[in-house]
Amino acid sequence: MGIFWSLGGAGYPFGRNDRTGPDYSSLLAGMERDVGGPIITMFGVVALAVAWQLERRARHPRRRKPLIVGGVGVAAVIVGVVLDGRMIVLLPPLGILPIGWLRADWPTLFQVAVAAGAALFLLASIDYADGTRGPDPQDLRRRRASAWIRTGRIATYVAMACPLPYALIRLAWSRGWAVGAPEPFVVSLLRNQPENVYIEPTLASFAAGGAILTSGLLSRWGRWFPTWIPGLRGRVVPMWFPLLLGGSAVVGIFVFGRGLLLGQLGVQLPGQLDTFQLWGEPVYDRAYWGAGGLGWCLFPLWSISLAVALTGYYYRYAASDQELARQ
Repeated sequence: MGIFWSLGGAGYPFGRNDRTGPDYSSLLAGMERDVGGPIITMFGVVALAVAWQLERRARHPRRRKPLIVGGVGVAAVIVGVVLDGRMIVLLPPLGILPIGWLRADWPTLFQVAVAAGAALFLLASIDYADGTRGPDPQDLRRRRASAWIRTGRIATYVAMACPLPYALIRLAWSRGWAVGAPEPFVVSLLRNQPENVYIEPTLASFAAGGAILTSGLLSRWGRWFPTWIPGLRGRVVPMWFPLLLGGSAVVGIFVFGRGLLLGQLGVQLPGQLDTFQLWGEPVYDRAYWGAGGLGWCLFPLWSISLAVALTGYYYRYAASDQELARQ
């Protein structure tokens, strides 16, 4: 596709063709076809070479680590550079709802496709690493699992706490309370956009819901479906289910938080509304420390801690899942 776009083909998903990208802090909002086409082509060639080597499952010690780093690196570049804040409403769990899909255009759908590609590269790298690893002593495997379980438990509590300030600030604004911002700002927010009386609690509920779902990684209902779910009550939660939902949330939260962080740092991307256009007044003063619901610092931490928590969840139940599969 990079070659096709370099030659003038239709459907280039970045730059001026992505009209909503600047609103979601897209890092590629200023990359037009003449620059982006060759870059995409080169990146695609590298990704194809890495995928081919991963498929070959070369066991050469000198190639193993570079290949694993290369596969994870391809996924990291896609997540860190290509994806933007739209992913938080397109990927599960919010992606299950039609909120973001009703107005999804081609550049947005392209992001969903490359997000799936990033997931495949990550899974292929993990599978390659497991398939080419030499036999580990059982004691070493037990210590590794124990370390991840302990770290994952701590990370789960961190991930549960991170969205709560965001939820509290948003809920306070819906009531007109000046939390994290001067009172005139909060008053104008509700006066200029009366619908914020309902939007702010909705955003708060999403954040609080994320904390509740995260708690399931340490709860019984995160391992066994609750009795009030028809058809599934009492059944074992398949490993892939929380890992899929949680992994998608990690990506969405990270790219959304990155956009908030760039805004807090005063980084102005091409075509992006500045804070005056967005809020009606500049919000760079320290008095506006909560203008983004503290998401600019807590959302990146939330995504990282959630990723570690999911790893701990995997190690906690992987052995028991293997035993159930043998039965």
